[in-house]
Amino acid sequence: MRRMALLSVMTVAQLLSIGLAGPVSAQHEPTLDRQTPVTKVYQDTHKAVVNIAGEGLMSTSRGPGYQWPGMSELWGPRIQRQAVLGSGMVVHEDGYIITNAHVIEGADEDKIKVVFSDGSEFPAEKISADESKDLAVLKIPAKNKLPFIHFGRSYDLMIGETVIAIGNPYGFSNTVTSGIVSAVGRDIEVAEGAWLRGLIQTDAPINPGNSGGPLLNINGDLIGVNTAIRANAQNIGFAIPVDTLADNLSQMLMPEKLRRVRLGLVVRRMKRAGEFAGLIVDSVSKASPADQKGISAGDIILEIDGRKLTNVLDFYIKMMGKQIGEPIEIKYIKPADTRLQTRSVRLTMLARPLPDGRKLVTEFFQMEVSELTQRVARKFGFESAYPILIVTGVDSEGVGGRAGLARGDLIMEINNATVRNVRELSLEMEKVNEGDLVEIRIMRIRVGAFGQIMRPYRARLRAHRKRTSRL
Repeated sequence: MRRMALLSVMTVAQLLSIGLAGPVSAQHEPTLDRQTPVTKVYQDTHKAVVNIAGEGLMSTSRGPGYQWPGMSELWGPRIQRQAVLGSGMVVHEDGYIITNAHVIEGADEDKIKVVFSDGSEFPAEKISADESKDLAVLKIPAKNKLPFIHFGRSYDLMIGETVIAIGNPYGFSNTVTSGIVSAVGRDIEVAEGAWLRGLIQTDAPINPGNSGGPLLNINGDLIGVNTAIRANAQNIGFAIPVDTLADNLSQMLMPEKLRRVRLGLVVRRMKRAGEFAGLIVDSVSKASPADQKGISAGDIILEIDGRKLTNVLDFYIKMMGKQIGEPIEIKYIKPADTRLQTRSVRLTMLARPLPDGRKLVTEFFQMEVSELTQRVARKFGFESAYPILIVTGVDSEGVGGRAGLARGDLIMEINNATVRNVRELSLEMEKVNEGDLVEIRIMRIRVGAFGQIMRPYRARLRAHRKRTSRL
C-alpha cells in the first residue's frame, strides 16, 4: 500500500513538472449556452422600450390598495406639478408609441418627450387617449424606421406561462423582470368609481415607472401593457391585455374621431381565410364611402395602396396620411365567397361638415340657445357680451322644459365638456343620438332682495325629437 501511495505521489509530481496537472482555468471549462428565453427577448425588444418624460399637473388620487406605477407614493387626492415618469413602447416603425393614459394625464402636451435606451430624445405628440381604458397613443418625428414590438395575442394565455416586463422603474431605464401569468380576467378599481376590467395578473416585479411598458411572452410578442400594481403587496401587478389594446385602437384612431372626415370603415384584428390573411372589417357605416363601394362587415382587407397589412395600426396609420379626396386603393376578400376571389375598390374620404348645434338642441330638447352677444346681453339684462351660451327659449312641455330649464339660464357644460360658443356646442351635440341621456350644467342668475344670486344646476335630459314645439 505504501508503495502504491508513493507511486501516486511521484506520478502527480511528474505530471506537474510537465504542466499536465494543476488548477483548471476558466477558459478550459466546458462552454455552456448562457442565453435563456428571457435574455433573448430582452435583446430583441429593449431598443423599442422608451421612457416617457415631461412636466404637468398630476393628480395622485387612486383607488383603495392600488396605485399607478410612476405616481407619488403618498395617499389621498393631491394636485401637484411634477415630472411625468413612465414607460412606453414603439409599436410601429413610423414612430407610433403606446403608453398608459395616466402616464401623460395632466402633462403639458408641448413638453412630453420620449427617451430611448441609447439616450436619444424626441418630442412627442399626443395622437389619442382613452382614460377609461388607460391607453394613449403618441407620435415622434423619427427620420428613420424604428425598432418596434410586435403584437401577440392574449385570448389564449396560460396560467403559469413565462412573461417578461421591460420598463423604467424608479427612473432606471431598460430594466427587465420576469415571472408568470398568475391569473387572467381580473377587475380592479384604480380610482374612486373607475375600474379596469379583464386584466392580466402577473408576479413579474412591476414597480413605479414600469407603467405603460410592455408585458411580453417568451417569443417577444406583446401580450399586455403594464398598468397598475397592488400597493403594500409583493409580486402582484396588472397589465391591459393586448387584445383589449388592439380592439380599442380601432376607436382611438378611426379617421372620424381624429379629423372631420367620413370613411365609414372600422377594422379589427388580423384574421386568416384560406391562403389569405388581413384585417377583418368590424363595421361599416350606412351611406358611407365604404358602404357605397360594397365593403361590408366580415370582409377581410388584405392591402392598402399595394401594401400588405400586418396589424390594425398599419391600416389606421395609412388613413392618417390620407387627405380628403385622395384615392385609397383597397384589396380585400369576402370570406363568404366559395372561391375567395380578391376584389379591389377605390375609396375617397369625404369632408364631414359640422352640424348646426343650435338646431340639434331644438330638435332633441325643444329649446333655443344663443351666444351671449351684445344684443342678447342687453335683452336679458347683462351688462356686456361674454363667451358663453344662454337659453333664449324653452317649450314648457318639451324635454328641456320638463327638466326645469328656463330662459336666461347660462350653459356651462354638456356631458362635462365646456361649451362657450356655437362651434363647441355643435361638436358636443354631434355625439348625441335619439334616446341618449345628456347632462347639462347651467348657471342661473337672478336678482333678489339681497342682490344678485348665482346658483349652479345640473339637468339630465333624454334626447327626444318632437314634431311640434311651442317656443
